[in-house]
Amino acid sequence: MSFAVSESARVVREALGAILRQRREAARRTLTEVAGEAGLSPAHLSEVERGRKEVSTEKLLAVAHALGVRPADVYADLARLLGADADHPAWPEDPPVKLRLATASLPLEALRSVADFSAFLAMANPPPKPKAPIGFWHPTKSSAPRGPHPDEPGG
Repeated sequence: MSFAVSESARVVREALGAILRQRREAARRTLTEVAGEAGLSPAHLSEVERGRKEVSTEKLLAVAHALGVRPADVYADLARLLGADADHPAWPEDPPVKLRLATASLPLEALRSVADFSAFLAMANPPPKPKAPIGFWHPTKSSAPRGPHPDEPGG
């Protein structure tokens, strides 16, 4: 997969910082308020917002929660800012392809564990047996019960 030249760590840091600053300013919150709630120093959050410092996932989640936004929205904003195409999702809709992508980085032993557990679940929870069809009785169908219907004469 080829990447754009602009997709450097610096560009991603600056984009993420800009998003956090925009979200904070839109919420009319000060740097000190948000940093305090997120467990960061105001100086560190300022550096993050300017794209000069990295932020751990834990601290990013804490900042998002302090701002009252879902972390997924922050990541979606970041993806859009970096040029993600909403009409062409990066994650395929095809379940077998999703499975291949999701398991591509797993070690062989982990894949075996997943396969064993999947087999266990399949045996422990067999699919339900088909139920008898529900509907009106029709005397002309070959699968209809023999003999007259209870509502008919002779029934």
